[in-house]
Amino acid sequence: MANLIYYLLLGILIVYILSPLDAHPLFLDDLIASGILFYLLYKNAKQKKQQQQYHSSSHSRSGGDETNKSHGPLTLEEAYRLLGANSGASWEEINKAYKEKMRKSHPDKVSHLSEELQEKAKEIALNLNEALEIIKRSKGK
Repeated sequence: MANLIYYLLLGILIVYILSPLDAHPLFLDDLIASGILFYLLYKNAKQKKQQQQYHSSSHSRSGGDETNKSHGPLTLEEAYRLLGANSGASWEEINKAYKEKMRKSHPDKVSHLSEELQEKAKEIALNLNEALEIIKRSKGK
């Protein structure tokens, strides 16, 4: 629905700019309409770029599949893989990797994006928390 309104608004602005009928006899109103048009296009392109970056980074974090939820609890190896750390890493390295991953995929970072992306961010954050807890238990922290 939002896309329909967006494209409708773009169409109205383009028709207004190209039409010989103007609200102001000079070209001032056409400049304002052009500015609004370019702003909307820029905003839409920026949002699409953010969505693409989020999708590509979430696939690399989750291994490209969404089967973590259906397989039950994570194994220790999966937890290390999810955090991007090796099994011989120190607690400080693991904690640093966790914080970096959470900074990139925290649900608050994507609150301006679609509901689907917000849900995906919540799922990734929960998986990261679960992975950290599994590693914490195995290291006796």
